[in-house]
Amino acid sequence: MEQTATVKIFSKDWFRTHASSIAGYGGVLFCIIFFSITTPIAGQSIWSGEKLATLISDVIVLAILSVGAVFVYSLGSMDISIGKQVGLYATIMVAIANSTGSLILGIVISLAISVVIGIVNGATGELLHIHSVISSLVFMMVLGGISTIIYSSMGSRNVALKTIDHHIFKNTWVMVAVLVIEVLIVSFLFNYTKFGKNAKAIGANPVAAQQSGINLVKYKVIAYVIMGVFVVVAAIFQMGYTGSASDSTGTGFEMNVMVALILGGMPLSGGMKSRVSCAVLGSFTFSLLNVGLPIIGIPVNTVNLIKGIIFIIVVLITCRKSRGILPR
Repeated sequence: MEQTATVKIFSKDWFRTHASSIAGYGGVLFCIIFFSITTPIAGQSIWSGEKLATLISDVIVLAILSVGAVFVYSLGSMDISIGKQVGLYATIMVAIANSTGSLILGIVISLAISVVIGIVNGATGELLHIHSVISSLVFMMVLGGISTIIYSSMGSRNVALKTIDHHIFKNTWVMVAVLVIEVLIVSFLFNYTKFGKNAKAIGANPVAAQQSGINLVKYKVIAYVIMGVFVVVAAIFQMGYTGSASDSTGTGFEMNVMVALILGGMPLSGGMKSRVSCAVLGSFTFSLLNVGLPIIGIPVNTVNLIKGIIFIIVVLITCRKSRGILPR
């Protein structure tokens, strides 16, 4: 009986069913073992104080964004304006903090903007019958233009935070605590509420979900608003950790989030296989690659190439194949 059970667990069907989990957990475990062995040989361990601090700060910001984006990606949607949002929110918070001596007003304004963007991104796709990525593309260009105007008017590409002690945002325990709280909140909503179950149902089959009485506009708007709130949280830590904002703050974050989710085993098409753990695992894997590969002497351009190859492999492993190789 034990032999039969073992064969059943590790059968071809078992591997096919658990492909995304194997990719997510296997990827982060491989990176931990690989860099634990190779980086000391190269001269500086990835677990040294300096590199560990860099790794934690990189993981936290990316994980906050990725966990917040789980609902949107579970719907089979995406938002490519995340990076520009982080940059604009960081700029607003620094500018207002320098003027008023407080971050509160800047955070409130950023939250208000994020809610408006979330509502528009969530509703536009269904109401205008276009893919939600189109509206997020528009926001990416608009927010990028606003940031350019702001920094052009200041005559500088960087603005430093002068009136607020930002060292609390560098505190490892504070960063970890915020991420843990976010993971617990999102996990509860995603796994134990009607909203989470319906979001996954929409990603699995939007037509069937709508015919079952699920309001697609409502759930998409809520998903994008939730993500927007955590984009603001990520912007706070990004701004606080560097103590500044610039016209390049947040650049590439939208792609980093997508890659992190895929590395963690999240299907691009969303649906029932979407999990919060994908965001956490993928963020750790992505950050380990970012920090570890340069230590062992891999050039920056080659690092991006390696991450791209890994990204493609994981997509092919985790995608739905009923309608072809790539996800719908």
